[in-house]
Amino acid sequence: MPRTYNDLFRPAFETPACAGWALSCIGLAATNPPFWPLFAVGSLGMAALRAKEAMELYRFRASISSYPVEVLPSRDMIQIARRHYEAPPADKQAFFLGRGFRWTQQHAETARTIMWRDPGELPTLPKWMPNAVKARIIPKNAKALKEEFDDNMIGVRWIHGLEPEEQELRLPIAALPGHTLVVGTTRAGKTRLYELLTTQIVHRGNVLIILDPKGDRDWENRVRLECKRAGRRFLYFHPAHPEKSIRINPLANWNTLSEPATRIGQLIDAEGTFAAFAWKTLFRVMRGIMADGERPTIKSAKEYVQQGIEEMLERLVRKALYAREGAKWENDLQNYQQAAKPAGKKGAAPANPAEDRLNMMIAKFQHLGIQDETISSLVAMHNHSKEHYSKMIQVLEPILEMLGSDELGKMLSPDPLDLSDTRPIYDTTKIIEEDAVLYVGLDSLSNKTIGSAIGSIFLADFASVAGAIYNFREKKDIYLIVDEAAEVMNEQAIQILNKGGGAGIKAFIATQTIADFDAVFGAAARTKQALGNLNNVICLRVKDPEMAKWIAESFGKTSARNVSTSQSTGSGSSAAFLEFSGSTSRSMSETEIPFVAPDLLTRLPALQYFAFLAGSTLYKGRLPVLSEEAA
Repeated sequence: MPRTYNDLFRPAFETPACAGWALSCIGLAATNPPFWPLFAVGSLGMAALRAKEAMELYRFRASISSYPVEVLPSRDMIQIARRHYEAPPADKQAFFLGRGFRWTQQHAETARTIMWRDPGELPTLPKWMPNAVKARIIPKNAKALKEEFDDNMIGVRWIHGLEPEEQELRLPIAALPGHTLVVGTTRAGKTRLYELLTTQIVHRGNVLIILDPKGDRDWENRVRLECKRAGRRFLYFHPAHPEKSIRINPLANWNTLSEPATRIGQLIDAEGTFAAFAWKTLFRVMRGIMADGERPTIKSAKEYVQQGIEEMLERLVRKALYAREGAKWENDLQNYQQAAKPAGKKGAAPANPAEDRLNMMIAKFQHLGIQDETISSLVAMHNHSKEHYSKMIQVLEPILEMLGSDELGKMLSPDPLDLSDTRPIYDTTKIIEEDAVLYVGLDSLSNKTIGSAIGSIFLADFASVAGAIYNFREKKDIYLIVDEAAEVMNEQAIQILNKGGGAGIKAFIATQTIADFDAVFGAAARTKQALGNLNNVICLRVKDPEMAKWIAESFGKTSARNVSTSQSTGSGSSAAFLEFSGSTSRSMSETEIPFVAPDLLTRLPALQYFAFLAGSTLYKGRLPVLSEEAA
């Protein structure tokens, strides 16, 4: 069946047709011909039909000439959202995502037609139309613009106006284990999107973990307020506000002992031999701390790396010797003094008594043939050249100093025995078990290096807990929202995107431009491989052309119709002066176009977005502004 084509930018021929049918009714009544009432009814029906068609055309023009905006009290929004996220059955539940419409081939085609026109050519409502009629045909929650185009407005108004009829848009919860990419430049509306989503997550009762590099005050206040209303536990961590923060040990959870060393090792700015040496040093220290009966922390690792492992090594060797010989292990220790002498240069300074005693203990430990990998590796560190060791760990010391010193060191390496510090101590497992809400402000504006390091090590801890949930525990809905994700992205974060859905994790990864990820991963192909795992895309206005092109390609393609008209006139040489011939022809063809042109993504007004959900359905939506309310 052939499709019809309706040019929405032509003159409104329906208006004079409607007037003509209405005047014919008056003429029939005035002339009173036979059966005139029957003909009058027909004329009225045609007038009504043409009036309806004209109003639909004018409503479309009013829609593309207005700007939709909605201020929605958060309590009212929650009532709307509950209809969606509590609706049975469970697999049909969804989050409220504002209002909009499903983007179809017709919208793509109309958008292409508008972009080919000059802005001044777009038809508006006729001046003769009464204001009361204009008010009725302007879409709900939209305001008419006085000027045809406003240079002060960011974006173009007509994109959302392509469909006058709006509906409440839904983000299916069943699609969220596939994770969601949020794209938007500065002042495009990402914070309003976060407020909308996190408010619903809080009231739904799910675990929520937020990593916010900038520390957005509006977002934090919204989450704090909604937690208070919902009776939820709100946890706050921010390096700039230690007095208000909780304490978190990001090394508390791991499945293998190599994980804590890897989490710190991946933060150093080094490759090759230096990176390998740093990891080996951290792993040996972490393994020694565990063998010594403690849990590893960043602060304890810093102390042993910088000050040496001799005290810990002595305790471990003492335990090993006591386990072999009991209380008499010290009786013959002096017999190993000669074997304990280092093979240094002639004339080297003698060791101090404490080191001399440790060397004798090591000599006896080795003479007895005790097999202990942890102690043996620490002995190798003890015997390593101090000069070479100090050079090799120069790449490791800065990150340990940043994360393990001063107030931040107390926050990331909490001491449960310090009774003077009353701030609560948490880890990721405890946060999930208590169904809490955690807001982490990374303070990247003040110190990007420390902020990125904190976010990266938290993500690594979260990936470890996700693995434990997947293997050993019953999964629950856990929402992870990471703003400016490129600043904290690491291999563990990619593992969360690849496999976290099986542990109940639903991640929202936000960025401004694809180039941010290219800088992290070092290659565009690696970026697309990582972001390609995100099944849902919410795209607000973007400025990076490459990002707009990549997003547009992920939305797919459709077809657009082109109508062309040709005219010709002519006359024969033997014809009379007034004789001529003419012809007019119209043809329609189709061409392939993007479902959403990249230019549209760079022209979106604030709070407007395109959403590609579950890899199947494309929506054009707009976000409400949640009004501020007193607690």
